[in-house]
Amino acid sequence: MNPDTPVRVAPGHLAGPGNAEAALEDFFESCPTWSRWRPYDETTLALHERLTAVIELDHETTENPRWTIASYQSPVDELAWQATFCTRTPVEIVMAVAHRLTAALDSPSRLAGEDLLWGGHSYEDAVRHAVEGADVPWEQAVDSRQWRRADGTAAITPASHDPWAPGPAESVTTLSGGPSGSDREQHWWTATFTQHTPTALIIAALDEVVEPLPADREFGQVSEANRAHVHIEARRSRAASATSGGGVPVIGAAVPGTALAYTPTDPARRSR
Repeated sequence: MNPDTPVRVAPGHLAGPGNAEAALEDFFESCPTWSRWRPYDETTLALHERLTAVIELDHETTENPRWTIASYQSPVDELAWQATFCTRTPVEIVMAVAHRLTAALDSPSRLAGEDLLWGGHSYEDAVRHAVEGADVPWEQAVDSRQWRRADGTAAITPASHDPWAPGPAESVTTLSGGPSGSDREQHWWTATFTQHTPTALIIAALDEVVEPLPADREFGQVSEANRAHVHIEARRSRAASATSGGGVPVIGAAVPGTALAYTPTDPARRSR
């Protein structure tokens, strides 16, 4: 299979980072309350019209976060919270957080916006509700606060206390994923959420890993380390689909290899 062959990869949290630039373009098209600012060639910023939230995409980094989502109490206040996503993080996870934040910022009332950010559960209850509601419930480590997917391909380590309670600024929630049994430093992606990050934003990212949907990629975007842990099917490109008048049908068999058993999840399952 050629590196530029369009494919559909399941589960999506092992599909690789995807196309960050295309994801940001789609975000601008679907979320008109954000505007683009490019202060440097290597950086694009999305600024919300309230001037209290910013999304930063670093196009060229190899070590620093690829994406940063940050919020401020007011346009002239200090940082309230921040979420960062490494270069290997799937764009679907980043966009899940960005769209949830947008829904809250664009709410007609402050009360409705706060409800979208914090939800009806405490921080720890929300995490537990998400992981225990999976088709195969996650397992909690005996010696830590960490929850792990049963197949060993993802984990979340909640902050050591409620993110809205007073505490050290370094208290963070870490969400990570990658091929089971592989070197985490080399092959896993990591997303971090600082103290005071709204609970619903963390859960939006977590849901992408608890019940992952398939992700569209080019075959070359799926790392070799991940290919034995995913199901890959060829799909038609947008141009080919438009020419044939069809949707995005599968046009090839699954790539040979040891693939995880996988059943796509109904997006409605994400409603919590």
